[in-house]
Amino acid sequence: MAEPHPAPLPSVPPRDSGGLNRESRGDRLPAGALKAADADVETHTPAPHDEPKKSPAAESPPAESKPPAAKGEPVPEPKVEEKPVAEALPIPIARLVPKLRKSAKLFEEGKKYIPNSSSSLIRVASYDPCPPFIAAGKGSRIWDEDGNEYLDFNLAYGCLINGHAPKEQVKAIQDRAELGLHFAAPTALEIEVAKLFRKMVPNAERVAFCSNGSDATMNAIRIARAVTGKDAILKFEGHYHGQHDYALISAEAPPVVAGLDEYPRPLPNSAGIPPGVTDYVMVAQYNSVVSFERMVKRYRDRLACVILEPIMANAGVIPPAPDYLKQVIEIAHANDMLVIFDEVFTGFRVAPGGAQQMYGVQPDISCWAKALGGGVPISAVSGKAEFMDMIAPGRISFGGTYFANNLSLAGALANLKMLNRGGEELYARMGRLTDKLEKGLEEAGRDSKVSVVVQSVNGMLQFFFTRRKKITNYRESLQIDWNLYLRHHQLLLDKGIYIHPDGYERITFSSAHTEKDIDKFVSIAHETFKELHTLPRDYLP
Repeated sequence: MAEPHPAPLPSVPPRDSGGLNRESRGDRLPAGALKAADADVETHTPAPHDEPKKSPAAESPPAESKPPAAKGEPVPEPKVEEKPVAEALPIPIARLVPKLRKSAKLFEEGKKYIPNSSSSLIRVASYDPCPPFIAAGKGSRIWDEDGNEYLDFNLAYGCLINGHAPKEQVKAIQDRAELGLHFAAPTALEIEVAKLFRKMVPNAERVAFCSNGSDATMNAIRIARAVTGKDAILKFEGHYHGQHDYALISAEAPPVVAGLDEYPRPLPNSAGIPPGVTDYVMVAQYNSVVSFERMVKRYRDRLACVILEPIMANAGVIPPAPDYLKQVIEIAHANDMLVIFDEVFTGFRVAPGGAQQMYGVQPDISCWAKALGGGVPISAVSGKAEFMDMIAPGRISFGGTYFANNLSLAGALANLKMLNRGGEELYARMGRLTDKLEKGLEEAGRDSKVSVVVQSVNGMLQFFFTRRKKITNYRESLQIDWNLYLRHHQLLLDKGIYIHPDGYERITFSSAHTEKDIDKFVSIAHETFKELHTLPRDYLP
């Protein structure tokens, strides 16, 4: 975790004086500055002698036939229509406009058929002028529809732990497809994946597969309620657990309406969530044992479980304080609550067994996705046999038509085999790449006199434009310059580095990344950090 640099942030005053301009992740849509994808962006100002020649017609426009003015009346001046002057695009966008012409056309066309031109809002949110439409990927690189090449450090939001289209995984999916795409029936393949899963995650006495992270957290919460006979859950402010109603409470919560630090108020993060849902979700402050213990003592008779990201990854990267996870588990168990670790992001990324392996703790139930599949749609709920074995007809319901489908199982099995074969050295190597980029970004900040703090855990990293020494919880994460990160993202994208424009996402690594990839990122960061000082203002709408 890096210490900040004393240098001030670059001066990039906002268009308005509203300060932090961070909207709800579900509501943040692209600024849509690019309306005409074929419009060229010219930055050259013609010299006086370069003025275009005027045609005779232009010099002497034909007079209009008008009745003569009455005697003594002033002759009205002819009206000259003023052409609207287009506001100059900010420097980073002006560079991207000609590079993203085809993407811009697809973006506008897609809106006619798909809300916001994407079935997942985060894929288009915050992009300005439009998101690149990705056409292909291989290893650590991707190419968009305009033919631009990027080094990919987003990796499908952390899914692609072995990079894009690894041969072994592609072949496994192809071979399985020849045998049948899906049966919606028990298969030997499912048992084979479960065996390898259990080998890599020792805490997983039982595992059941589903399709995505939301499926996993929803089912985990239901298991906890059934086991304890209680109905409420406790989560942490700023933690994200998917798209179902109970998960979308206080995933983002502006302090002005969320109440005191130690007693946060549960807030829905989307329209369409019934008001009564907040009666069943209590919220505490992450990394604060005091806040957690107070909420548990107040609602212990109602709380079935606590669910948390063991390493907070919904506000960049925020590691747990020393012994924090251990204390959370002890307090929860002392109050008859189950502990659910949401390892959707951290599982198979920071270590094969996720954050629970890294920090030496054991939750009751865990949720997995992203790096489990390495790019195929699969997730899992694992846990102690005494709880998981209650999944049975007439007891706890668990199922879905596409759960544990052939293609996802085949892709996940190949992915896990690659990780298992790489073993400790593979994760140590990703750790070295993480450290190398962290040190490189710190150095770029010092050399460019930019205040930046970098936080990382093995295989995941984020940097924040802030004067704080470190970020330890959601509310502290709001004290970063989100707008400056967005503009910096555009500078990186222009130079071929692909990360998400939202500073609350993460930079991730894969087994396909090399030290040369990191060197390129660091070299470009030295350029982009310096260029931040040249940005005249912020152009967010």
